Order: sequence, then C-alpha cells, then structure tokens
Amino acid sequence: MLEKDDPSPFLDPAAVEVWDTWFRWREKGQLRDISVEATWERVARALAQAGTADFPNWLARMIDAQARWQVVFDGRILAGAGTRDFTWPDDPLAVLNAASFVRAPFAADARFDFESFRAAAELAVRGLDNALLLHQGGKDSAFADLRLGMIGIADTLAMMGKHHDSASGRELAGQIAKELAHACLAANCDLAHDRGALPGAALGAVELSRQRGMPVALVESAQRSGVRHRRVTAITSQPRLARLANDVADALDPIDRTDTHRDGTSATGGRIKRAGGYACLVAKRGGAVADAAIALVDSQRKSSIAAQISLRGAVQPWIDAPIDYPFRVAHAPDAQVTEQLQQLAAANRLGDLTLAVDS
Repeated sequence: MLEKDDPSPFLDPAAVEVWDTWFRWREKGQLRDISVEATWERVARALAQAGTADFPNWLARMIDAQARWQVVFDGRILAGAGTRDFTWPDDPLAVLNAASFVRAPFAADARFDFESFRAAAELAVRGLDNALLLHQGGKDSAFADLRLGMIGIADTLAMMGKHHDSASGRELAGQIAKELAHACLAANCDLAHDRGALPGAALGAVELSRQRGMPVALVESAQRSGVRHRRVTAITSQPRLARLANDVADALDPIDRTDTHRDGTSATGGRIKRAGGYACLVAKRGGAVADAAIALVDSQRKSSIAAQISLRGAVQPWIDAPIDYPFRVAHAPDAQVTEQLQQLAAANRLGDLTLAVDS
C-alpha cells in the first residue's frame, strides 16, 4: 500500500470520516487521538500489556502492520483499547487486508507478497490472543475461538489482473486462504507452546491439518505442542473496517457497485460519499495503464451471485468457520433462481444461502 514517506495513510476521504466518526478517541469532548497514527499506537500499546516478549520489537511491528493497513482490529478494540474503563471483548476479531500485500499493482509483474502476508497473520493471531488474555471474563477465556478474517480480496484480484468471476481469480483467492491457514496454524502452535495448549484439541487439529495437506513440519508441531485455539479463522462481513482501510471491498465480496454507503449515524447524516474504492484509486494513479486498470476494476462490479459462491467455495476449505454471511443483491431473485443458487452453495459446502437486499 502506502510507502512510509507518503504524507497520509488515507487515500479516500471516506476512510478519514469512518476513522473520525467511529474509532477516534475522544474524552469529555476533547480529542485524544490527534491522528490515526495515535490510534494505532494506542491499540498496540494496550495489546502489549498482555506481557508480550521483546516488547519494543513487537510494538513496532504491530504499529507498522496497522499503518500499512495490513492488520485491522475490530471496532471495539480500535475505539476503546487503552482508554479508561475499557472492557476487552471475549470474542475479539481482526482482519487482514489482502490488498495491502499486492506489489506493483496492475503491472505485468504484479505479485502477492505471501511472506509478508504470513508474518502479518501470525502477528494478528498473537494480538488476538493478547486481547483474550486481557479480557476480564476469567482464565478460560484465553482458549476461546479467535476470528481472523480477510478484506480486500476483490481489490487484490483486480490489481493482479484477474477477474472476480475467473478460474484464475478463484485459484489465487484459494492460495491466499491456504497461506492464511498455514500461518494461523503455526501461530496457534507457537502460542500453545508459550502460553499453554487447549486440552483435548491437538487430535482434531492434527487431523484437520492432514486433510488440508499442511506441511509435515506444521503437523508435527501440532502433535508436539497442541494448539491454543480450536478455531482461528472466520470470514465475516466487516464493511466498516473495509471502509476504514481506504475503502477496500468487504470480505470476499466484489467491489461495491455504489458510490455512496449508508453507515448508521455518520457525520454526513448516514451517507458516506466514496471515491470508487481502493483498487480504482490505485488504478487512477497508474499513468499509462490507468484506463485499462479502471476498466478491469469496473468489470469486478458486475460479478454475479453464482460467481461469488464459487469464489467462496475456493476459500472455504482453508477457513475454520463456515463462510455464511449474506450475499448482497439489488433485487431478490425468483424462486427458481434462488433454488439454483442454493444448490450451488451446497455443492461448495457453504451451507444455507442467505440473500440481503440492498435498501
């Protein structure tokens, strides 16, 4: 995404508004987070209270991962961590912004930085475990399920020159999900070694790892150390976090078709104006390739529900929890089409089909 010498981490004014409205710390009418950088440092320092080893290095890595929009913690943590009377949630959530790992976007040599992606995933898992350790609900809370998901997949595909409804797009999405599973298992085993394993969970983790074709070394690590959490990954709809991360596409959804977004009681009276989405903003900076890049981004907005189901099906085998958040549609399809979509969802092991009609 942005290089360190960029003047602002925000590309989209809507992202600034989301941060200022929902996540910026104010106390008694006074601004406490002078900048978004202050928000990231506040969150990182609060998470580090769990007794993280090598504190200076971990703190710097956590601040940097947030500053590059690689790791985005859930709204409760963003808004409250490090503030007075904050209660840590017993179900913390974070998302990895896949779009932030694309190098040379829209270029012929565009690539996905899997090494950095794995490192960010492991960092996020430990951060979520820290949040559970800080939770006031009791000692067993450390063993609760984690929820590490993804946003920005559609932007990633566009910047890599792939269509949302293409076989190559599904292949890349599945490969990203596979690397997420690998990194999360490694972090889960490391946490079990460092902080204690969840009793009785090792056998299931080993079996699942073998089914997924995990590297032998990871399977052996799970056998030796066990795991700390039965589930680590869960892809759910997180539109507000996606808007914050410079308006990337939510979860596995295609790039949004609309140029405004309704968001509760925002400062604009419920409507947040948008600049076309992250991939479009990057494309407009692309010089000679801008027109072709923008055309590719625009094509992502037309992805059908069937194509979205197929993409979720490529990702689901690597995710611990069912991917079952609703599909957004402009109009509800008739009964016959709905039945066909339901059958496709079942074939992709996605469970019941849920459609949400845009208002």
